[in-house]
Amino acid sequence: MTTKKRKVVKFERYPHIAIVQSGRLCRMLLGKRLAWEIKHDGECIEVWLKSYRRMNPKLMISSRNLEVASQDIQNRVKGTEEFPKIIQMLNDNPMFRVVCEECKKGRSVTGIRTYDRDQLFVVEIYDTAIDNYLPYTLMYQTCYHYQVQTPMLYAETRHRTIKDLLKFKNHVLEHCNIEKEYGKDEGMVCKTFDEDGELLMGKVKLDLPEAKVHKIREGQPIYPTMPDGEVYNSVDKAYQELGKEKFQEVKLAMPLIAKYVGEAAKEHLYSSPKGKLFNYYNEFLDRYVNGDELK
Repeated sequence: MTTKKRKVVKFERYPHIAIVQSGRLCRMLLGKRLAWEIKHDGECIEVWLKSYRRMNPKLMISSRNLEVASQDIQNRVKGTEEFPKIIQMLNDNPMFRVVCEECKKGRSVTGIRTYDRDQLFVVEIYDTAIDNYLPYTLMYQTCYHYQVQTPMLYAETRHRTIKDLLKFKNHVLEHCNIEKEYGKDEGMVCKTFDEDGELLMGKVKLDLPEAKVHKIREGQPIYPTMPDGEVYNSVDKAYQELGKEKFQEVKLAMPLIAKYVGEAAKEHLYSSPKGKLFNYYNEFLDRYVNGDELK
């Protein structure tokens, strides 16, 4: 009888959480069922099992940026009441990566919350067997079974317009501002999945600046047209590199001209020339190669 080899679980950074404000993120959130969770102010860590050899998993405690967290973080994590329960969860489900907020005893970084002990809140469970995060309900049920605390689910919403979404965002800020007086909620995180099944998140926090006016134009910047002189400089670079005979071969000259024009556009922040590159090439041939201006 052969023993099935465990799949190697790799470290991956937890996704960045963008701010909920008018723009692309809000449009992506429209029409989706959003779970609004109370945000905790701590260190993002992951507890998981890394299998180097058959049935020989290695326990890993990672920070947001490092596969091996600093020793002081590891010591705090291991000293929490939740840690042995998370280990049991991993023993039963070795393909999980358990993402937690590690909250230190005392006042939080933002100064809003105060924790009476070092503790862990499971904010996400990534199941490598399906290569995706568990939905909130399934994550909550899993943590409930192992008696591990998770952020409180404040609300579930679905919005058809950005105006309606931002109205609820303002409600969230008002709620958190009231709770702040009692040493509670500093903000919330809304979570859902996009059309490709990828986790989609946005955050609302009291300590984030709130602009009175939003005028954000979508799309790429529109730069000025590249001057003819800059185009001819690029054509000349190709001529100098290829020489007279090879330059007259269109298949050799045009790709090199396009390369130098692209480099000039990137360096000087120009948009495309007003004319076709082939016309500049022919003009250069007439004036400087077949004409008299370089003779």
